[in-house]
Amino acid sequence: MNYSLSTKLSHAAWKDLYVAALFEIDRPMIASRIATAQAAITARKRELTISVRDVQERHSLDNALFSLEALKSCLAIIPPIQLQQSEAH
Repeated sequence: MNYSLSTKLSHAAWKDLYVAALFEIDRPMIASRIATAQAAITARKRELTISVRDVQERHSLDNALFSLEALKSCLAIIPPIQLQQSEAH
């Protein structure tokens, strides 16, 4: 396999895991999907730091990690909000 093909596969792998985490609807699976995507993104960032100077993909990786952290934060807030709404009814 030539280098450019393996780079494209690595890019596709982290992106697929990222999208799967964002669109997971099974509540118990969300944390696992987020952790898996974050690990893949971090690994890809390490690959780029070592071997490739692809600034655009690095920005995409940083944005993806930020979005996953935001999703985790939102999910941590959801249960208390739902609890307050159910108590109001």
